[in-house]
Amino acid sequence: MLATRLPWLTDGYGSDPDAYRVEMAARELARTGIYDVSRLPGYPAYEYLTSLSALAPAWVSNLVTALFSVVAFVLFALLLRELAVRRYLLIGLALAMTPVIYVNSCCTMDYIPAVTLQLAATYAVLRRRPLLGGLLLGVAAGFRITAGALVLPLCLWLWLTLERRVALRQSVVFAVTMLSIGTLCYLPVWRLYGRTFFGFYDNHWGPPLDVVVTRALPLVWGPLGVAALIALLCALPFYHRFAAQTVRHPPTRAVVLLAAFSVGLYLIAFLRLPDEAGYLIPAVPFVLLAIAVLTPSWASGMVAVLLLASPWIGAGSIVEDHRVRESQQRATPAVIEAAARLPGKAVIVCGWVLPRITLQLGDTYAGAHQFVYLIENPEDYRHYVLEGREVYYLPGVDRYESQAHELELAQLGARPLSVAPERQRPASTGE
Repeated sequence: MLATRLPWLTDGYGSDPDAYRVEMAARELARTGIYDVSRLPGYPAYEYLTSLSALAPAWVSNLVTALFSVVAFVLFALLLRELAVRRYLLIGLALAMTPVIYVNSCCTMDYIPAVTLQLAATYAVLRRRPLLGGLLLGVAAGFRITAGALVLPLCLWLWLTLERRVALRQSVVFAVTMLSIGTLCYLPVWRLYGRTFFGFYDNHWGPPLDVVVTRALPLVWGPLGVAALIALLCALPFYHRFAAQTVRHPPTRAVVLLAAFSVGLYLIAFLRLPDEAGYLIPAVPFVLLAIAVLTPSWASGMVAVLLLASPWIGAGSIVEDHRVRESQQRATPAVIEAAARLPGKAVIVCGWVLPRITLQLGDTYAGAHQFVYLIENPEDYRHYVLEGREVYYLPGVDRYESQAHELELAQLGARPLSVAPERQRPASTGE
């Protein structure tokens, strides 16, 4: 399992700009001991973890994520075996090879560590260990705050499977422990931002429907995975009696409700802000759990086999992600070199490329030119002009600026910086 990840660990920190933001925060923490968030609402447990390898080559922190993905596979297989799923190893492998899991297990991002701890918490709760489950889920929330939402489906599971008094006691222990540990994780963020820390960058515009669908389906499951899910729905007449009988059995019905609640929760969260396919990672194991329980072994086996091949084909594949990362590694120094040739003082609007540029230039950069993420309004643009700065933008960033702030950089007088456009992440309209 780990061997399948090793070839993809060496090209930077990942194709997601947030991976470079994490690395910047981690380096600052490692060098100075001063904590700051990579982006709100903060990912403190992961940022502290990454600080341990922040001064090492990128492949080290990528390897840590890959190791988490191996643990996630083991935990999911154990969870399936606990629930008496026959093909638990095959379906566990399918989780590990689902494209959105595979791609995000080879970079410096918090998705996989968070879902690994969610699976550990789920397994602990199923084994009637609510204190341990609360501890694990609290740390998962410290990695990624939305991981804590799993407390609701798991409390439902306890209420569906235990006598009321026992369920109440275990739910309280589980929820209070989770909230306490999660709160402790976010104390560094609270000190910096107070109550305002519980926020995030929220676009006032949304991506078009085709981009949302691409992020929710092909970029999560891959083309073969989507085909497998469609085939599963089309084959429903052949196994609907099996599914109906399964749901009539109270213990199995509880598993289905746990899975449905979890998937619904994270699907709603994704649809509210459908910026990344990775937001659906917590739903993936519960989709596979529902398939494993509701379908006969031949159907779940078909889905699993197609998912094993899915990360190698099409948009969202590990091969495509590798090409994007290679392109980004070439493009970043090219942008810096092109900017260095500009006369006078300039502002370069970089968009999603800025974290990579900032990380490469380092904290000591004191050049004549200024690299900015976006320009928020015409007044800021005029301010740069009054300073005597020429404004440039990277290829594609003008479109993102138009979407994000309704500013047309070319009409204001900005010019494109002459560099070869880098390969874009699939279904990306900016980051």
